[in-house]
Amino acid sequence: MKTTIQTLLVIISFSFFSCEKTDEVSTSDLTAAQLKSASIAVNDVAVQSVSEEADYEADFYAEYEHMLRQLAHFKGKKGNLLAGQGHNHYVEGQAPIVSIDTAAAGYPITISIDYGDGIETNHGRLISGKVTIGISGAKDTDGSTRTIVYTNCVIDSIGVNGKCIETFNGDNATTRKMTTVSDVVFTLVADGTKITRVGNHVREWLKGIDTPKERADDMIQVTGSIKVETSAGVKYARVITEPLIKLGDCRHHVQGIVEYSQNGSVIATLDYGDGECDNLANLTTDGTTVEIELKGKMPKAKTEGIHKGPGHGKGK
Repeated sequence: MKTTIQTLLVIISFSFFSCEKTDEVSTSDLTAAQLKSASIAVNDVAVQSVSEEADYEADFYAEYEHMLRQLAHFKGKKGNLLAGQGHNHYVEGQAPIVSIDTAAAGYPITISIDYGDGIETNHGRLISGKVTIGISGAKDTDGSTRTIVYTNCVIDSIGVNGKCIETFNGDNATTRKMTTVSDVVFTLVADGTKITRVGNHVREWLKGIDTPKERADDMIQVTGSIKVETSAGVKYARVITEPLIKLGDCRHHVQGIVEYSQNGSVIATLDYGDGECDNLANLTTDGTTVEIELKGKMPKAKTEGIHKGPGHGKGK
């Protein structure tokens, strides 16, 4: 059996945590147990999207490390390094306050980003609060680490507090892989629900390594697992069973499967499809497959919205 619903429908139906309450669609095709499982998955999608945006911001500033060092030489390392600099990462006229602190020998280096009450990125995300990035060594050094600390950070309507430690493997020319160990608390601004996520994931660049400052041509493969607990007492595990594929010019994953489980039993799987850049995914709970519409704006892909991931075709 297959039906179609909006993501926000499930959030309304079983709101053990919720962000917004706007859409109303019939839920008669799903049992209460299926709705509960579905709500875990679709709310996790929203939190995961924020987590990935936080990853990208850290990548952006780490890649600009050399430029920030040069600006600090002229402006002083505690100054606002982006003031007066032309860039296209944020909406015109907006930029966070960025400063840098470096050791005499070059490393470690700490980059501090203060988004204030809110800065809008050029792809429509609103970020506020503070982030610090501690870098142990040059970006092309195998085994170098980044320690990222989020303090009262908010991305769109979800707060972010906690720490991630990323380890780089590769040469940043032909290979690039980031292994992340994280312990982060996400807070839903709408109702104050807290979602603690502890786990690890690996991001491996399949395309776009040679253009580190250009997001649009990236193709990234993601693997890993996370344990989740909410302040409402909901616990579950999130495991990527088929690698997720993320394209730089698409808001959502275009391929891969995520499995959700509670008490050792699988309660839902989320299939992102066969590589098409859209905002749809197939959610299966207890034998019922529901096509969900992933929340958020969809940026237009450069290749007219269609991409193909490696090794997969239509009709999964």
